[in-house]
Amino acid sequence: MTQTSIAEPSKPLVRPLRVRREVRDDGVAVLTIQGGHALADEVFSAIDAALSDVRVRAVVVTSSVLPADDARAQIELVASLRFADDATRFATRASRRLVALARANKPVVALATGPLSGTSYELALACARIVITDQRDASVGLPGVKLGVVPAGNGLLRVARRAGLAVALDMGLTGRAIPAERARALGLVDHVVASSIALEAACLTARGLVGREPGFGDRAMPRVHRWLLDGTGVGRTIALRRARIASSARTRGHYPAPDAVLDVLERWAARGWKAAADLEVKRFGELVVSESAHRLAELASAEAAARAAATAADVAAARVAVVGAGLIGAGVAAISAERGVVVRLKEREEVALGRGLRYVREHLDGRRDKRLLSSRDHARALARVTSTTAYTGLRASDLVVEAVFEDLALKHEVLRNVEERVRDEAVIASSTAAIPVARIAEEARRPERVLGMHFFAPVTRVPLVEVVRGPRTSDAALATAVRFGRDLGKTVIVVADGPGFYTTRTLAPFLHEAVRLVAEGVPVEVVDEALVAWGFPLGPLHLADELGIDLVGHVAALLHEAFGGRLRAPDAIEALRLDDRKGRKNGRGFYLYGRGVRAERRVDDTTYRALGVAPRPHGGPKPEEIQARCALALVNEALRCLDEGVLASARDGDLGAVLGLGFPAFRGGPFRYVDVLGADEVLRRTRALEQRHGARFTPAPALVDAARRGRRFWSA
Repeated sequence: MTQTSIAEPSKPLVRPLRVRREVRDDGVAVLTIQGGHALADEVFSAIDAALSDVRVRAVVVTSSVLPADDARAQIELVASLRFADDATRFATRASRRLVALARANKPVVALATGPLSGTSYELALACARIVITDQRDASVGLPGVKLGVVPAGNGLLRVARRAGLAVALDMGLTGRAIPAERARALGLVDHVVASSIALEAACLTARGLVGREPGFGDRAMPRVHRWLLDGTGVGRTIALRRARIASSARTRGHYPAPDAVLDVLERWAARGWKAAADLEVKRFGELVVSESAHRLAELASAEAAARAAATAADVAAARVAVVGAGLIGAGVAAISAERGVVVRLKEREEVALGRGLRYVREHLDGRRDKRLLSSRDHARALARVTSTTAYTGLRASDLVVEAVFEDLALKHEVLRNVEERVRDEAVIASSTAAIPVARIAEEARRPERVLGMHFFAPVTRVPLVEVVRGPRTSDAALATAVRFGRDLGKTVIVVADGPGFYTTRTLAPFLHEAVRLVAEGVPVEVVDEALVAWGFPLGPLHLADELGIDLVGHVAALLHEAFGGRLRAPDAIEALRLDDRKGRKNGRGFYLYGRGVRAERRVDDTTYRALGVAPRPHGGPKPEEIQARCALALVNEALRCLDEGVLASARDGDLGAVLGLGFPAFRGGPFRYVDVLGADEVLRRTRALEQRHGARFTPAPALVDAARRGRRFWSA
């Protein structure tokens, strides 16, 4: 049988430097990708050369590229495709080559020794079998939607063929990674094996396929549940309609990639592979040049750089103590235990400690039930957590996370107790949201070991940690905290000390402006809807309820003391406090809440009475004005933080705002937003707000300077 060429006919079939090739005695050629993305020309040339070699009976393709480098290569691929025609040609060529690979007359097996994502997974899906190791981070995924594009190599279609429409919809619309064991159960990989025998297992699998008919990589895995969904037109129609409604509610039209994912899968369900593949190529070309893809790729690149940045004296914290078992403390304990860290959880009272331990168990149970954690790893994670109501068992801790209420006297008390019981070299991190580290460390015997680690609720979901370096924090302590944050899977930004640091300081004027609007008679739902329509995941008043109106007021007082009238909270916050409105925690704030996290939420009309106003459903400010007042209050404060050296870079500021505060990712963050809109235009809008509403909108010096010089924050 004639071998179908995988590489372009015009390309010489030479062994490239980025792919190492070894032909074993058993006739299996092992190709190891050593650089670049998996759909690069050199990779296909190496596979074609191996398939054309008479000595080779089967091929195993694997990679020695680190996961971070692989992710970066895929980000750079999207960024490098500047024109729609270039992107379309790339996707067309990739699709054609992968079809040829799937129909190769010799078996090709993919071997993954860690995360298998994006173009790497698309290459693997076209292979006869996929073997993956059982490492904790081993997973598969198609994260194209996170970069604002659809997969370029028919990955969605092969997932749908292997595991069904529902799985393809989930992977395509969320971009989430599926752990190895769950991926095997879904049919997304074929074998999960121990790392020590992975290569031999892959070679054995490849040899076992020798002599079979071609087309190994194009098979489907029939399942009864797949037939119920994919085997009937009604099932497919219902699934696609529900997915489109949910996606539209989530994206509000700001992100075109999810719609393209739905279009491709809808075409596949209705008209088959060829029609869907043709549409995929077209959509990929259109999306690569979209504004959304540019912003998301920039953020992904910045996030990858932040995760990879080296620090001096990078020391892992193997044992951690968490003082305070509330939402933050329990969340830190839960993900620490899940990721292999031994945790000692401390709380004052048994009841509060019990609530914290229940939260940890529920998180780990949920991960196991979703097959994101094996039963064995679930049991091991639970065993890593011990608890106490006294300051016992802290001696072995490398890092102590203090997660008590935002009260300086209480934090001093905890600090004194902890310092008496830990080793001199242990790092003490306060999960403070606003109190300066310098003030927390005033009574410390070893202030060089004290810093801030601002976690965000819920810790198990929010991907950011803001590490705050105090004036006397040592390099070693900073490095330990940064490493710990990264070991938890978080993106870490390091900021300078000061009231509110970066995220809390920029969030405060955003929330304050929303409260002022309500105090002026704008209905609660109108304010929140305007900001959700602008791209925030939650409206600011809903967010205030989630944080706790009492906490918002407490932080506002700290910021007012530090920055004066510019960050003075509106009187309405105090009026709400006097009316005992704390938000979700006591069931009443701007909204009324039933019991449970998923309970019904509705606007509390008595809020207006507490504020002494009557709502104006009509005749108030337009949504554009509401959006400008709230969003530009946040943007302007972010620019001040860069001015004053709180932020090291605009990149950190955008990551902090998008990952920690929910600033719309498709806008790139506050600094990229200014760059795109133009500093002169943002200055004009801010000046107009200053004239109408006063000094709190006085433009930041960095904005004035950028407008005068025509400077861009990201290029700088």
